[in-house]
Amino acid sequence: MARDMRKIMRLVVVAIVLTAYIASNGCVVNGRSIQSEDVELEKELAAINKPSIKTIETEYGDIYDCVDINKQPAFDHPLLKDHKAKTRPSLALEKILRASRKDASLLETNPTKLGLKEGCPAGSVPLRRATKEDLRRAKSSFKRLSSFEPSNPGQGYDFAGIVTTPPANVLFKGIAARISVYQPPVSGQQSSTALIQLQTQTETKVGSIQVGWTIDPELYGDSRARLFTKWSEEHDGTVDGCYNTLCSGFVVTNPNIPIDTAFNDVSIAQRSQVFQWMMVTLDPLSQDWWLSMQDDNIRIGYWPRELFSFSGFSVGGYNATWGGLVHTETDVSPAMGSGIFEDGNYNSTCNMVKVQVNIGNTFVSPYDNPVQVLQSRCFKASKQNTHPDYRFQFGGPGGLPNSCVA
Repeated sequence: MARDMRKIMRLVVVAIVLTAYIASNGCVVNGRSIQSEDVELEKELAAINKPSIKTIETEYGDIYDCVDINKQPAFDHPLLKDHKAKTRPSLALEKILRASRKDASLLETNPTKLGLKEGCPAGSVPLRRATKEDLRRAKSSFKRLSSFEPSNPGQGYDFAGIVTTPPANVLFKGIAARISVYQPPVSGQQSSTALIQLQTQTETKVGSIQVGWTIDPELYGDSRARLFTKWSEEHDGTVDGCYNTLCSGFVVTNPNIPIDTAFNDVSIAQRSQVFQWMMVTLDPLSQDWWLSMQDDNIRIGYWPRELFSFSGFSVGGYNATWGGLVHTETDVSPAMGSGIFEDGNYNSTCNMVKVQVNIGNTFVSPYDNPVQVLQSRCFKASKQNTHPDYRFQFGGPGGLPNSCVA
């Protein structure tokens, strides 16, 4: 009996010591305490969630803080410490943007509704308020940050679409397309995206920008189609970059359209189609990359040239990509686009119309450049048809590779 009592007393002492340790240090997971992780996340949240002038809550439960345009997280990036926010591009770029919209065929049919019902006050911009859970999910998503190679995506990715390169001794100064917006079902370990991408690359350095719509529960915590941006700069074995405004880099300038906003309307195959015009253009004077959207080329914001100081991407891109990109952590891929293989019916398959690149400060169709059509596993893409503007279809049902039938 005495021996049993001594065992019990030892266990009590151990329990008391362990409780005291947990109280002061937190539970230990993978060599780190939960408490220390929380402290780190709190610091990151304080850096991201800047003091707000006004708070807006959307119908989807997103909370946006209206932050002074000069105090947004973009300027926390070490390369941007001396950068001052621009509210609009140079007159030279404004001229290029106006010229790109002169053709009435560029005007959108059934454009998606996008942005806040009530925007931010003058001099401020909307930034989605981040939570600890957002940051935890983002840390996982950032593993996918580096740019992908369209012809060999790998690492759980599949791509279907088109890619082109410029003529010799020429760089692309922009990329654009009118994209149909869908909302295919995905699980928590999957994402489905329609994107346009510009990229430049040497043997050791890569710079890239992506924009489009995506359904990514790991990044956003829901399954809605959302506007997204991504930039990356890879050099000497390191990767810098960011999705949206979850870390520093992209400078938001529009008071009404957050770059991670949910699309209010999406396409329904064989019933209704809604579209969004997206354009990324290099400012010929400042060498910043500007994102414009909708039929009037509304400026959303820009990536400062300083972000691409290693790869040389601030002077142009050598590779332009349009299409669908899906990702999965398992063998089962989600649907891409409308989930329907390209079949010539633009009312049922996800598509991009008015596909363009900027050559010599003029947006043109890529007819004069070699266009390669890429497909993979459960996903197909079409070649240009007889439509006067360059357009193509892409998508597929996803699933296991051996169960896909074209």
